[in-house]
Amino acid sequence: MSEKEKTLNPDPGVCVPWEVKKAEIGEFPGNEAITKKEWEKLDDFAYNFIWFWAQR
Repeated sequence: MSEKEKTLNPDPGVCVPWEVKKAEIGEFPGNEAITKKEWEKLDDFAYNFIWFWAQR
């Protein structure tokens, strides 16, 4: 799967992959591992929130 396809069709359970968000940010000034972990937690919450409301 190409990068463009992966961006348009992320893995299940993901709204915006970290790679896409990192590309938006550009050069990263801090500890990337910590930010990536927090981004993935936030993204997981968003995915589950949308899923919950879509199932109602």
